[in-house]
Amino acid sequence: MPYDPAWPAIFARWGEHLRATLGDAVARIDHIGSTSVPGLAAKPVIDIQISDDLCSPNRRKAGPSDPG
Repeated sequence: MPYDPAWPAIFARWGEHLRATLGDAVARIDHIGSTSVPGLAAKPVIDIQISDDLCSPNRRKAGPSDPG
């Protein structure tokens, strides 16, 4: 299907809803995949990646007596 200029706005609405729902539980919410590339033909499916910071080198490891 040809690129649809509405795809970024559709992602923006989903991204706002997800951020409001998940809050600080996630580090990033990104529009990925072919619909995120302006001008590229794609399947009409908005791919969203939600990332946390659990693997961040700055995150402290929790031990048995430390719930983190």
